[in-house]
Amino acid sequence: MRTKLVLAKPDCDYKSLLCKIADAVPRLAYVVDENYKLLGIVSAVDLLKVILPSYMNLSLARSFTDGADFLQKQVERVKDKCAGDIMVKNFSFLHPHHQLLKADAMIAERGFNTLPVIDEDGKLLGEITRLDILVNLVNNCTDYNIDDKGLVDISLL
Repeated sequence: MRTKLVLAKPDCDYKSLLCKIADAVPRLAYVVDENYKLLGIVSAVDLLKVILPSYMNLSLARSFTDGADFLQKQVERVKDKCAGDIMVKNFSFLHPHHQLLKADAMIAERGFNTLPVIDEDGKLLGEITRLDILVNLVNNCTDYNIDDKGLVDISLL
């Protein structure tokens, strides 16, 4: 479970949210109250949905010669929106006692790559990602004795 997360208060503005998740992997901000109770989640996709007009499609986007300028104007237009306005409030989550199998099944079933881990009171404890599950499985391979690990330097071929 990862415990270094991007946190935001419900009143965190759009631009701040955008900057907060710029270097985060995964690109999520967890919206919490003063007791770190998880109120909602804001993803990069959620931030893009706010600035892109509902009528925007690929054909229309191609017609813009100043696409970057258009996006900057859209960001300025929504600069007063805050995390509380944008966040997804109906989210899936795990508890610390859940097994990796349940985490993997939930991630696959719900189509997410990341799930928050909360305690019984809703306090955010961390997150689990598909990569975390894979790393856990790979770490269990250390006891497996295999001569050919499949790693080949193709520049030598």
